[in-house]
Amino acid sequence: MSTSDATTPLYQQLREGLRARILENALPPLSKLPSESELMNLHSISRITVRQALNDLQKEGLIFKVQGKGAFVSKPKVAQDVTRLQGLAESMSDGQHQVRNRILSLKTVKANPHVAGRLALPPNTPVCRITSLRYLDRQPIAIDISYVSEAVGWSLKSADLAARDLIDIYENDLGLALGNADLVIEAAGAAATEAKHLKIASGAPVLRIERVIFTTGGEPLHFEAMCYRGDSFRYRLSIERGVGSSRRRAPGEGAVKGTPPNGAKP
Repeated sequence: MSTSDATTPLYQQLREGLRARILENALPPLSKLPSESELMNLHSISRITVRQALNDLQKEGLIFKVQGKGAFVSKPKVAQDVTRLQGLAESMSDGQHQVRNRILSLKTVKANPHVAGRLALPPNTPVCRITSLRYLDRQPIAIDISYVSEAVGWSLKSADLAARDLIDIYENDLGLALGNADLVIEAAGAAATEAKHLKIASGAPVLRIERVIFTTGGEPLHFEAMCYRGDSFRYRLSIERGVGSSRRRAPGEGAVKGTPPNGAKP
């Protein structure tokens, strides 16, 4: 614990010291932190001081606590920018992470009403369903169930689905022009089959994401339902307040630009 600044509260000194060790990998992911008693004795501080420091680190997502077992270093969460239409491998193309896919099945099925509605097809239309288990740095990160038309599906059978994003294949192999996508994201608990594939407990937090990808002509091309581990992934986006958005007016401010308050004439 740093003692360079006597005016800095003790819990902040402990927090910063532990944070530095975590970020420098001196305390690697999933390693156990010293117990509260050990930290108290090591730094000659009170239990409430230790708990305040650990609570701050937990709020930052750097550690997690297990009842009866203590505190552990969290695995770093990978951030994905959802403001751009990208595949997982493309979004991780900085070279720091490896993405691979294990294709669990690829077959023709009849579109149920939900899938058919997303693809603007009549119910029971034959579509190609691709179920894959996605790995990030050799760890299972998501289950992806994708649906495309039967014609596009046949074109995918010869593609390297284990190493490439479908978006990459659509654009570069099939010559399709992609426009935009609609996303729905919600938190849920993992079903038993999902938990088995993702190596998590049944009911553990997951992110469920539905995405429809459209061509530049506005036609729905691809619908997918994804289930991401909640402990390993986070999403990042940047939003702007559009021009003309309503705001609370200051006292005496006119409703129309150039109009004096209270109806007074200029």
